[in-house]
Amino acid sequence: MPQISWMNAKQKLEKPTKVKVFNFLEKLQENDAIPGLHIEPIQNSVDARARTGRVDGSLRAVLYRIEVEPGGPLYVYIGTYEHDEGIEIARTRVLRVNPINGVTELINAGAPEPVRTTTPFVAESATGPGAGHASSAVALLVEHGYVVEDLTHQLGFDDRTAAALMAVPDEDALLLLGAELPNQWQQNAVLGLAVGDSIETIKTSLGLGAPVAAETSGEAPVDVTVDVDDRDGVRAPATTLEPTASPDDALVASLQRPASRMQFTLIEDNAELRRVIDGGDFGAWRVFLHPEQRAYASRSYNGPFRLSGGAGTGKTVVLLHRARALEARYPGSRIALTTFTRALSTALDRDVQRLDPSLDRSRRLGAPGVLSSGVDQLAAAVRDNASKDRWATAMSAVLGHSVEGSVELVSNDHGWLEAIDDADGGLPEELATTSFLEAEYLQVILPNRITTGDEYRSVRRAGRGIALDRARRNAVWKVVERFRANSRSLGRLSWAELSSVAAAHLAAHPSERPIDHLLIDEAQDLTPSQWQLLRELVPEGKDDLFIAEDAHQRIYGQHVVLSRYGIKITGRSRRLTLNYRTTQQNLQWALGVLEGASFEDSEGTVESAHGYRSARRGPAPELHGAATPADQFSFVTDRVRSWLDAGVAPETIAVLVRGKKQASAVVQQLSAKGVSVSDMDAPRGLPQVMTMHRAKGMEFSRVVMFDVTNGVIPSPWALRDKTGDDLDDAMLRERSLLYVAASRARDELVVTWRGVRSSLIENVSHL
Repeated sequence: MPQISWMNAKQKLEKPTKVKVFNFLEKLQENDAIPGLHIEPIQNSVDARARTGRVDGSLRAVLYRIEVEPGGPLYVYIGTYEHDEGIEIARTRVLRVNPINGVTELINAGAPEPVRTTTPFVAESATGPGAGHASSAVALLVEHGYVVEDLTHQLGFDDRTAAALMAVPDEDALLLLGAELPNQWQQNAVLGLAVGDSIETIKTSLGLGAPVAAETSGEAPVDVTVDVDDRDGVRAPATTLEPTASPDDALVASLQRPASRMQFTLIEDNAELRRVIDGGDFGAWRVFLHPEQRAYASRSYNGPFRLSGGAGTGKTVVLLHRARALEARYPGSRIALTTFTRALSTALDRDVQRLDPSLDRSRRLGAPGVLSSGVDQLAAAVRDNASKDRWATAMSAVLGHSVEGSVELVSNDHGWLEAIDDADGGLPEELATTSFLEAEYLQVILPNRITTGDEYRSVRRAGRGIALDRARRNAVWKVVERFRANSRSLGRLSWAELSSVAAAHLAAHPSERPIDHLLIDEAQDLTPSQWQLLRELVPEGKDDLFIAEDAHQRIYGQHVVLSRYGIKITGRSRRLTLNYRTTQQNLQWALGVLEGASFEDSEGTVESAHGYRSARRGPAPELHGAATPADQFSFVTDRVRSWLDAGVAPETIAVLVRGKKQASAVVQQLSAKGVSVSDMDAPRGLPQVMTMHRAKGMEFSRVVMFDVTNGVIPSPWALRDKTGDDLDDAMLRERSLLYVAASRARDELVVTWRGVRSSLIENVSHL
């Protein structure tokens, strides 16, 4: 029975054509001898494996037939084209194993046109031969210290392509040329070259190695061990080819290399075939993983592992694939995917289903399978599973008292103004604010389980910035006592307190830990109490915690150092740098928002944005300053309407705003001007309007960042009552919020303001 491997050629097929391609490949999987398929070799083709198949009267599928014993042939599907174009592609293209790096690639063996460069350029130094001529600057890759042999003998580029790459003058030209190369490994290698990565770093990132076996009779066969990952990303025994392995055997083995699997995937059933055909660019994450992503999804780690990376680098994708890998590696285990908000956890649950509908999923904490849940919901589930007496004991350990009867869960900032008033003064004005007291409670008092004034007076307040002498600590503690007394009498518990109590309960009763493997997304936004809970939910050991974070996207809470809460990561931390979502132009603008600010990761070290690059190109962000609010609304209405008129799918368009009132105003104004939009409560199928916070974890084809105006962003409300380090931290969150919003855009980004633009984008308005 034939098998099919799908090449990700990123073809844009219309829906009727997709249906025809599915029907064709479905029949091919059943029997390649069906007469209506017309699987035919190509006369005078440069690759004897080349075939075409009849999709309809005018369309032909291009295939390469590989003989596999036992089991029947493997067809590598390249794409569907008009008849004559398909014949020409099949005649001139060769599917082969790259003789240097062992990766499967499709090359044009016909009479190739020269690889295009944007401008003529002399790749010489100003003091070398040709000095004084018009083009005397140093070519980019020469400036980075590369020589042509690095590209040919180490990475596997052919001589012609390597020469063209070595000649380009600047990064923009290099990225443009790289995007035109036909194979995914080439495009990714160029991205590494563009930022000056070492050759060894590029090879390691892509998993490039020795060739699997020689394919031409003129080369001696090579005995090579190939690491093979199965469909679930689980490390399988290595496969060693015999020295006499045939070219087809070598090609089959090469298709399993990590760098090959960025571009080729084995289709196992009709359901997967349907997902690949229908998924398009937005759904490619389900199938095609970068070798680094695949490695992090599949490897085992002896303790907590932290994966960092900028927006769009695929951290969540790794988590989803890792959940599937763990479920396959540890059948019957209890696996949980968690994140900061319920909305994000709902999205994780949806994407788990999209990734693998057959995955064993759980709907209850402690049950086998993969559970998707917000951190707060996990805390509530721990409470529900605990006995009444044990829960009361845990509450007393954290709060100094238990709350009887039903409990109302409230936000972490709830009740502080009331407590300040009830404490009868004594607190200096700069400390008598909700923002300071909430932060002190979350960062110091709750995680240290302080229940008395003596404990508070002696505790270390690492990272708080504002020094407190004994008198000030006494005044703060007096307010905390009133806060807790009020909460007890009113039957209230904050969400942070719930996490702290749940953590204390599990610490006292470790046999009740309900999770075997915990995967955490958007970790930068979590509080100390939540981290204590997450640590207690799962026993320490192999593959216990897998943490995905981006310090630049922290838009809630304050910076947390994980080692303070029992999570030791030293030596088990890596960073993703390749952005798959947004274009290089949009990425540069988004990163520009971060310039001039310093961000620390969860290990307490400065998080750098150096090396971030995008695999995609597009137009520069459009920046528009309006004179009046009415002008701004009119501009945004016209822009959204133009996208709709151009055929952009409505639900892939988003207008992002700073606050909920702005969202309502945008919906009202655009609707009044004849453009219907959704505020997330309306049915889908419309452009969406939402806050920048709400857009976290989402992506859209087109994005408008609306009203990035001085006095709107940074938000005066978000900065009110804050001083010192708390004010600095709030400003970082506002900056991060703009970064999050800008990085939601895949293709086009528009930024608008009225009057004076926000101070946070003064230096990034022009690329």
